[in-house]
Amino acid sequence: MARIAIISDIHSNIAALEAVLKDIDEQKVDAIYCLGDVVGYGPQPVEAMTRILDICAPGKVLLGNHDHASIYEPIGFNAAARGAALWTNKQIRAGLFSWLSGKKKRWEWLKALPTTITEGDVLFVHASPRNHLEEYVLEEHTQGRSYLGEDPRQLLEENFALVPKTCFVGHTHRPGVITGGDFTWHGLKQLNYRWTIDQRKVIVNVGSVGQPRDQDPRSCYVVFDGTSIEWRRVAYDIDATKKMIYDNPHLDNHLGDRLVLGR
Repeated sequence: MARIAIISDIHSNIAALEAVLKDIDEQKVDAIYCLGDVVGYGPQPVEAMTRILDICAPGKVLLGNHDHASIYEPIGFNAAARGAALWTNKQIRAGLFSWLSGKKKRWEWLKALPTTITEGDVLFVHASPRNHLEEYVLEEHTQGRSYLGEDPRQLLEENFALVPKTCFVGHTHRPGVITGGDFTWHGLKQLNYRWTIDQRKVIVNVGSVGQPRDQDPRSCYVVFDGTSIEWRRVAYDIDATKKMIYDNPHLDNHLGDRLVLGR
């Protein structure tokens, strides 16, 4: 298999994306895949879409829930996320003469993104195998806990039933591995940032480029060569993105504050 970089959840954070791309350049990968949420939350949605179109392998970008919400209606979002989605829609929506600036091409590209890719025994989705856009698969589920009322065991069983062997997801912004059968969570420090594919089914969270939530503010992505997975953490200019959020009256300051905390 080719050596690929898998990124996810850029969330219109260009400073983070450019830092990650610089690191990817040093990893000698054959292609870059993106698991979705190119836009949402952050201050530079047009630039993020343009860059992802430029650098990702054709057909290897997925639709995320914030991408979907920025095209259609942000139903079920909190106030900050909803406000960001509505503002993003105004920035990226194609108008009458938008073909002149490339906006129409980007808009139609975003609308046409698939929600899943399967290559051999590897599945790529944004959120979960059974709900490609919305469902969170969390460490808490492996501990028998749930905040949304679902049966955590059933959630894991039904999702793993749809995993051919290895499944890559984003969405939670919390990197790690859940193994099938024993339904155990493996965090990055425990793994020393590496995982070797064995006989077990796994759901692998690649983390987030633009809004990490595992209390480490550095961007996160993975390099996968078919047999091994390496998570990479990349520092970026958080203050630059935070200032752009603060300077934008349509974006909640909390969206900048959380970048500093990585949560």
